[in-house]
Amino acid sequence: MDRHRCIGAGNCINIAPTAFDWLKGDLLKADVVDPASVEEDLLRDAALSCPTQAIEIEEVGELLPWQLRGRGGVGRRVMKTFMFTDIVKSTNLVEVLGDEAWTDLLRWHDEVLRSTFAAHQGEEVVATGDGFFVGFDSPETAIACAVAIQRKLADHRKRHGFAPQVRIGIHASEAAQIGRNFSGKGVHEAARIAALAEGSEILASKATVGADSSYSVSEPREVVLRGISEPIEVVAIGWR
Repeated sequence: MDRHRCIGAGNCINIAPTAFDWLKGDLLKADVVDPASVEEDLLRDAALSCPTQAIEIEEVGELLPWQLRGRGGVGRRVMKTFMFTDIVKSTNLVEVLGDEAWTDLLRWHDEVLRSTFAAHQGEEVVATGDGFFVGFDSPETAIACAVAIQRKLADHRKRHGFAPQVRIGIHASEAAQIGRNFSGKGVHEAARIAALAEGSEILASKATVGADSSYSVSEPREVVLRGISEPIEVVAIGWR
């Protein structure tokens, strides 16, 4: 576990909670607890779910999917718009709904979001248990996708009385691409921006939205992202 690269996304813990846990005394970093407690496939899924590739598995040539074999860990530089989504207070929902109802809700949530990603040419990088890390070729399609997601959830809430509150963060940046995964400062920033969003909010870096957005945006505010030295301006995107 490379803790300098760990951004505390918690994907590995969500997928394999017996193999990974929060570092004792520091809830912002993950730790390896007992890799032998889970099947190899689940361990691999948990490792690959890390958006910053902070987890390394020995004999990586045998364990990584075919897309990453033979790449030697060297990625190409690309310009992408990254989106992170997350169900707000998912742990509370599990407790209130129970495991069976939560599983049904999560299945519906995943289907709605995945179909919306596909409709906007978004490429799913990894599912995080109760959210997604997705890459887009342009800020415009990423923002349109985020707006469509929130509108679908709001419509379902209106017609059926409930839909989970989802927060969305968007950030365009250069990054290193290895296979279907991405790494770099921009990925960290996108994850941190998403973590600042409230339920049903779309939060994006000001530079990503630009001056000619077809959607209303809030006044920019300067924030300091955890683990990032320079502050960044973010805006909330109006979708209602």
